[in-house]
Amino acid sequence: MHLRACRFAAGMALLLGMLLIPASFVRANGVPQLVKLTYLEGVSNYGPEDAEGVLEFSFAEGYARVDVKNLPPDPARTYEGWLKAPDGATFKVGDITPNAAGIGVLDTKLEGLSRFDYTLFFIGARGPASPEGSVPSEVSIAGRFTLINDDTGDTTGDVRPGTLPNTGEPEPLSMQQKLLRVALVMLGAGGLALAVIRTKNRRSRHDQGTV
Repeated sequence: MHLRACRFAAGMALLLGMLLIPASFVRANGVPQLVKLTYLEGVSNYGPEDAEGVLEFSFAEGYARVDVKNLPPDPARTYEGWLKAPDGATFKVGDITPNAAGIGVLDTKLEGLSRFDYTLFFIGARGPASPEGSVPSEVSIAGRFTLINDDTGDTTGDVRPGTLPNTGEPEPLSMQQKLLRVALVMLGAGGLALAVIRTKNRRSRHDQGTV
């Protein structure tokens, strides 16, 4: 029984040590990034200048979400989200369909990515002048970004880490923090059980010695 308790306590200590390993050691570039989308000078050439939006994405998790507003629907055009690299290579993220109020959402998986050096995201407006299979020549809102490096903390460009505005409410615990709390509780319980077993063993020896 004593050996089992020791093994349990050792296992809890090992689990605690694993939880304390920095996230950057486990997975680089796994932090979701937020990119502000606006009518970008030198890039945008179509649509209202007060249109705006936010791109949230993670290459490590393989997903992207785009929220736009003030982007009125156009029956003659289809809005598409695109990633673009410095050498001109592009990747289509997906279609986005705004409603009558100019609000639209694109929530999709990033499937088929073969590179991760993109630095620009833009909403293209595919019309008669842009046949299927080509990159739309008309561009609405866009945003530049640089991938967050977990080791250096570099957040240059329009990228911001996934930090929400301070609303005065306590921030929810991350999964790692929740697991850490559980590990600490289990470690404390294991230590308490070990102490109880030792006390019982001492009493048993004492009782045997007095017989």
